[in-house]
Amino acid sequence: MKSIQLHTDMPRNITMIPNEFLDHYMSGANGEFLKIYLYLLRWAGFPDAEITATSIADFFNMTENDVKRALRFWEQEGLLGIAWDGDGNITDICLRPVTAPYAAEPSAPISYIRESAPSSMKAAYAAEPAAPAPVSLANAKVPAAAARGTAGYEVPAYSVDELQSFMENESGDQLFFIIQQYTGKPLNQKDMNTILFFHNELGMSQDLIEHLFEYCISNGHRKMNYIQAVAIGWTEAGIRTVDEAKAYCASFNQLNTAVMNAFGIKNRYLSEDELCFIRRWNQEYHFSQELIAEACKRTILTARSASFQYADKILKGWRDKQVGSLKDVRLLDEAFDKARTSKSQTSAEKQPARTPSGRKPAARFHNFNQRNYDYSNMEVELVRKLQSGNGS
Repeated sequence: MKSIQLHTDMPRNITMIPNEFLDHYMSGANGEFLKIYLYLLRWAGFPDAEITATSIADFFNMTENDVKRALRFWEQEGLLGIAWDGDGNITDICLRPVTAPYAAEPSAPISYIRESAPSSMKAAYAAEPAAPAPVSLANAKVPAAAARGTAGYEVPAYSVDELQSFMENESGDQLFFIIQQYTGKPLNQKDMNTILFFHNELGMSQDLIEHLFEYCISNGHRKMNYIQAVAIGWTEAGIRTVDEAKAYCASFNQLNTAVMNAFGIKNRYLSEDELCFIRRWNQEYHFSQELIAEACKRTILTARSASFQYADKILKGWRDKQVGSLKDVRLLDEAFDKARTSKSQTSAEKQPARTPSGRKPAARFHNFNQRNYDYSNMEVELVRKLQSGNGS
């Protein structure tokens, strides 16, 4: 197999890992992909090194398909350029300079220009030149229609003037700047609309909004849809301060842990859909952690899997029967067992009775006196009658 020609635009003779890679790319790649990229960095300064997909696979005890899958991942991230021959073999790999993933986004709906930053933020940018650029509304375009939010809530399509007023009169520019630090990327028009929705429609203070983003992102959830769902959940739970949010999150995290233990879930975060189920059981059905964990345990015993849908059916049934404690669940179990026993007895009574010998009684059309005939005597009598008739 032909060796791969490995090129780089970065300085040679050193293995350099840019801070942008550590800050923006490392967290989104699995361990095997990271190994491949670091291996390429290691040999980028040695153009004469004979590197093939097979040699890389052998070095890491992988398959060639695993190696190619990792290389395609980094190519999609914009960190590699890959050339292939007609037989599907890699001929060249070029390691491209690492920049922040948002640095070259041509389709961003808002122009983030440092010179157009609010005056209150210029000192901050002088102190931290590497931070994401502040928000500028000069070229912003307002969406034509409002976006439908979570659980029936509607995120308004705020005008540029409304956003600018929030930034200048209520120190919203500082809130946007802080959230950009958490997310690691500039805020677009939709993001800013959602944040203003938190403030104006949900009545959340700026401190609470800041804590909201800190809490969600620190738990591995960066999608704005998820953050919006949490914000609405906090509002419906009556949370108005950071202290209340911390106390609520502590109890909710305990509930999440109890569900994960009951389901045997380990070494991963709960998905957004799974968290929505737990929030429904706690906030809509108003079940305690004890009852939710019991439903999850019964799900494992019956469905043999961590099925949140099956657990939801159990809890919905308990809600309809106004179950409020484990005692109520035991009473339901006893009533169910009694009903099943009664049904079995009724079914047994309908079964035909058996004779002492264990056989079923004969059917009705067999209940008549059997006749016994002596066919030999009948034959003799018939011959006698025939002879008597001939003699007459």
